Amino acid sequence: MKHILSTVHLKPHMVEAIEEAHPELTYIYRKSEEMTEEDKAWCDIFVTYGSDFTSEDVGSFKNLKWMMVMSAGLDDLPLEELEHVHITNARGIHKIQMTEYTIGLLLDFYKGFHQLKEDQAQGHWRKNAKTEEIYDKSVHILGTGSIGSHLASVLEAFGLKTTGYNTTGHEAEGFQAVHAISDLNTEIGAADIVVNILPSTPDTKHMLDLDFFKEMKESAVFVNIGRGDIMTDETITAVLEEGMIRHMILDVFNEEPLPKTHEFYTFDNLTITPHASSKTSGYLKRGFEIFMRNLLHMNDFNAMENIIEPSRGY
Repeated sequence: MKHILSTVHLKPHMVEAIEEAHPELTYIYRKSEEMTEEDKAWCDIFVTYGSDFTSEDVGSFKNLKWMMVMSAGLDDLPLEELEHVHITNARGIHKIQMTEYTIGLLLDFYKGFHQLKEDQAQGHWRKNAKTEEIYDKSVHILGTGSIGSHLASVLEAFGLKTTGYNTTGHEAEGFQAVHAISDLNTEIGAADIVVNILPSTPDTKHMLDLDFFKEMKESAVFVNIGRGDIMTDETITAVLEEGMIRHMILDVFNEEPLPKTHEFYTFDNLTITPHASSKTSGYLKRGFEIFMRNLLHMNDFNAMENIIEPSRGY
């Protein structure tokens, strides 16, 4: 008998699907704050978003064999202490909603939809209202995984030139060119739009510094839908205050929620959204589908998809 403890609130039909497909399994749901020591010691399989498992929990989950993280990010997990646990995540479930979100933000910026909406509220007819095309612009995407590849493919359909960056510079679907991340500062000057989708790892933390932004075009737009710790708040402030680039669009931050008094709210050359790029009704559905497929291989971990290597952090 295997025991599943979940702090992800699965819908009733999802629980029924588990019970029908695997009657030998026992499933219980607990809110993170309601987990008991007995719950932790009882489970073999833990389903989580990742933020409710700390170093203090390692010893409590005495029988834990497999952790299914229903997100792509593993920032909060003590991976260095979990090499004895098989970990899988929900990598790949974000590409549709995050692509739509990013393109929506870019179109809003270049087309000025927000300004036209404000005009409507004021009963103002803007004469000779003009918008800007994204066609033929050069977009550079940091991260060529499932999200980056899907985003690049869709942007290419809009007529943009797509360049990606990954660890080695190997080819990736959807990109017309790919460079190694080590060449970032050398190549980024050609970009009209830069989108960061890199995960948070020791190698990427604070990777984008002032030297990086100084290499960008002054007319460029920077979008971050990856992780907030790719750069420090001090770097963001300096870029905005000095007008190094045309505009920043940030969906992720070092501190979340961003406090009401934070200075970022005062900048006109910054668009802030509340870490919402992946949040749609399709999120849980797609993550659960990965979990169900992996349940078929619960006795053969190596046959599962989205296996995480704790030593790499992804």
